[in-house]
Formats: sequence, structure tokens, C-alpha cells
Amino acid sequence: MKVSEIVIATGGKLISGDETMEITGFSQDSRQAEVGMMYIPIIGERYDGHDFIESAFTNGASAIITDRLIEDDKHVVILVDNTLKALQKMAHYLRKHRKVKVVGITGSVGKTSTRDMVYSVVKQQYKTLKTEGNYNNNIGLPLTILRLKDEEVMILEMGMNHLNEMEELSRIACPDISAITNVGTAHIGELGSRENILKAKLEIVAGMSDGSTLVINGDNDMLSTVRFDNFKVVKVGVDCAAVFKAEKVILMDDHSEFTINYNGKVYQVVVPVPGNHFVLNALVAIAIGINLEIPMEKCIQGISQFELTKKRMDVIELKNNITLIDGTYNASEDSMKSSIDVLATYSRRKIAVLADMLELGEFSEQLHRSVGKYVAEKQIDVLVAVGREAKFMSDSAALSGMAEIYYCNNNQEVVNYLKNNLQNDDVVLLKGSNGMKLKDVVTKIEEKFS
Repeated sequence: MKVSEIVIATGGKLISGDETMEITGFSQDSRQAEVGMMYIPIIGERYDGHDFIESAFTNGASAIITDRLIEDDKHVVILVDNTLKALQKMAHYLRKHRKVKVVGITGSVGKTSTRDMVYSVVKQQYKTLKTEGNYNNNIGLPLTILRLKDEEVMILEMGMNHLNEMEELSRIACPDISAITNVGTAHIGELGSRENILKAKLEIVAGMSDGSTLVINGDNDMLSTVRFDNFKVVKVGVDCAAVFKAEKVILMDDHSEFTINYNGKVYQVVVPVPGNHFVLNALVAIAIGINLEIPMEKCIQGISQFELTKKRMDVIELKNNITLIDGTYNASEDSMKSSIDVLATYSRRKIAVLADMLELGEFSEQLHRSVGKYVAEKQIDVLVAVGREAKFMSDSAALSGMAEIYYCNNNQEVVNYLKNNLQNDDVVLLKGSNGMKLKDVVTKIEEKFS
């Protein structure tokens, strides 16, 4: 992106430097600024990025945008009113002035795994850029767009905690195709109801042009009611009338299989990870692939090559044929139940180690009790609950008839229980919000049984 384009995009003023210079990269972290790159100082709650401008120059940055005048005539300096808004305007400008298709993905759970599965499909035919890590907010999304070089398709994960956030992201990215994986209870503490969560997710259409495609999970009770006259709504599902419908679903402990009928032909699809939720992710990826004119055979090949992002349901094999399922990255009611579904596919002794789901506000007790009841219904052999809110899980599981339940006050008690009670061939799911630090338990059990 040329300096002259950045000036136009931001409405800023070039204070010093060559307007014909090509900027090779963008960063809001002064430590990552290199020669050819532009440093973007963001004002946060704890830090003002402007305090690190000299550090960025020392590390090699060739250009900056700034909301205040600085004394410098050796670098490109562009004065803007607001650096965050300028970042977003640059991303929007680049998206609109380059020939690229944009796919936006959101949902209460499953955004990242769906993003990665869509990427696995789309890259079979196109040069593809995708969101890395958790760059899915009003800073990360524009930074992702600004990574665009010569890619033909961008796969953008779009997250939100409050109303109006998704609309902002959609107006920056202007997706050609959007997908909503589900509407669950993640962020219900902030949004107050599932109806508000649906409203927030549907803001993804705000930046879409008439005639664009919206892919939705028709099995989700909230999304099944969605109707639009000005967008092409494509339903996927297992249990609903859908354009892309999975049939003859087989759930194994290491993969899933299903058939799909498309244009009068039946195709066999193999998803190389376990869990019904990944079947739905695969359907979303296929729907997006077909809408990007990728042949079904290539879509299925992409699904078969899918690799799950680390820390999101890693399966770890230990000695004595003990299996750990590491779901410690994060947790909501929906992702808890999906993980329990995966655990339930195993025929060996099944242990669920479940910690608090955070940020649920007044709904916390209700949702933790719902998970506890679900553990009992899925006939998991042992529940180990840890955390203040997880007590509601253990109580609910007991009321639902589950016999073997252990409540722990802290993670060390969990470690002690597992070290003393794990048996040969056990399968252990560990799942909780990132703030509960269950990853520490995984590490210690790996050390003990590796």
C-alpha cells in the first residue's frame, strides 16, 4: 500500500517522507516494527502507543501515523485525527481497492475451527489469507486485512462481546459471503439474552451488498428463523431441511463421516477430527466453497486435509493408553456440550474435568447446571468439577443420577486426583475458561504419564 493511498484512505496529512513509498507491512507493536513497515500507535486502557514511537523507529519502522505532531524528518509521518479509526479506514480502503473476495465468519462458538476448515477448502483453488490467532476484533481484523498481498480470498474471523461491534467489523471488511455458525450463550452476561446475541451476530450483514450470501446453521434454534429478502440465505444442517445437509453421519472417536447429496450426486465426506460440531463446520466450509465456485471434489479434499488449531481440542496420547482431550482454551455452554459429545464417542472409561465458564453474569448458575445435567445424560463415567461456579455442575449431575462425582477447590486438587486415580485406557476431557488455567493441569498430567 503506497503512502499516497494511506493519506487518501485516512484523510490525514503527510508531514514528512515520500508519498510514493510502498509500505510493506503494518504493526501496532513497536517491537515488531521493521524496515519498510508502518507503526500504528493505538491508545489503549493502560498504554498509549505514541509513547513507543521512538522505539518503533529504533527497531526499523519506516513510517508512522500519529494523532499529534512529532519532530521527525527521516521517516514517513502522517498526521491523523484518531489512529484507531485511521487503521480501520486503511483496511477498508485496501479491501475496496483490491480484487479480493472476503468471507466473514462469526458464531457463539466454533469461529476459529470453522475459519480454519473454510481456509482448508478455499486454498484448494485460490491464494488465501486468513485471520491468525485471535485477531478478530476492531484492531485485529483491520491488521489482518492489511496483510493482503496478492491473495484472491480473505477468510476473516469476526468476534464481538457487545451490540454494534459486529456492525463495525462488517463495514470495515464488507464480506461477499458471511457465515454464522451458531447462536449460543457465550457473552450472554454482557448481552443479556440469546435474542440479543442473535441480533449482534446478524450485524455481520451490515457491510454486505445486496445479493451477497449468508450461510447459517439451520439446526440452531435461533438461526433457523432467519430470513432476508436482499441476501441469499444458504442453510446447512444435519437435522433440518438444508441446501447442504449431512446424512448417514458416523461419529468415531478420532474422526467423523457423512454423505451429502449435491446436484443429484451423493458424496462421501471424511472429517479428520471427532465431534458432531465439526460435521456442521464442514458443511459451512463446503457451502462457502461451492459459492466460490470450487468443485465439490476439491471441497471434500480440503475437509480431509483440515488441521485443528492448537489448544482447541488437542488429543494427547499418553502411556498406558491414556488419552487427554485438551479443551482448555475457552468454554461456553455450547462448546462444553460439544466437547462432552466428543468424549461420549469413546468406548473406554470417560472422565470429564470441567472448570468454571466465566463471564456469564446472572445466567451462570443456570448454564453450569445445564452442563452438569448434560454430563449425566451422556453417561460420562466420572465428573471432576473445579471452581466456584462448577459446584453447580456437580450438584446438577448428582441430581440427574450421576454416581461418581468429585468436586475440587483448585487445580492442584485436580492434579492430585488424576495422578492417584487414572487407570489404563482412560479418556480424560479437560475443559474450562482460559482464566481457570486448566492448561496447567494438562501439563502436569503429561509430565506424569509421558
